Amino acid sequence: MDFFIDEDQIEKEFERLANELLFTKKLNVNGEHFSFTEIEFYYYSEKKHQDAYTHQHNEKEGKWRFHKMGFDITLRGKTGFGGILIRGVENNGEFINGPLRSLFHIMSHLNDVNSTDNKLGLIETEQAKSTVYQTFRKGLKTPDSQLKCNDPEGFKNAHYRFIIKPRESKQLEQREAIARSFNNPEMSREFLGYNLKS
Repeated sequence: MDFFIDEDQIEKEFERLANELLFTKKLNVNGEHFSFTEIEFYYYSEKKHQDAYTHQHNEKEGKWRFHKMGFDITLRGKTGFGGILIRGVENNGEFINGPLRSLFHIMSHLNDVNSTDNKLGLIETEQAKSTVYQTFRKGLKTPDSQLKCNDPEGFKNAHYRFIIKPRESKQLEQREAIARSFNNPEMSREFLGYNLKS
């Protein structure tokens, strides 16, 4: 899977990667398979996409990056860097939401400390297509002051979070706020399973 970003079409690249991860990949952890159900994109390029909410890093694309918020798959382009924050996974019908909850659940399937035989990586899969809901990212506070940003509010409210199967996931927070962000009553009803109150 290609995690190198074409910086002339960054938002289309987010859509490409989201569709690949949500519908054609699973995470294999020592034989346990995890489907991605919620992912969030961050990408910074001073010339093309000044999303200063992005964590700075020097990793090449397609690496695991662990940090205090959870874990990412790293992104790179000609001039920029970024990551895909894993916010939700599903394993054997159990939905785990939240980046740290997801990380802890995944790590619980690693072998004991005396073993050096651990497998963790993406595998090919075919999953039934379902609606992908695109919405705002969660928990953003202040942009990185070291990164130039011409539109902090625009990036704070950007719909760079991709969710599938929201009604099956009981831990998904901010359901009604997400549903309102669509500005589409039919989509909101599909997302929630009921009508929003005005």
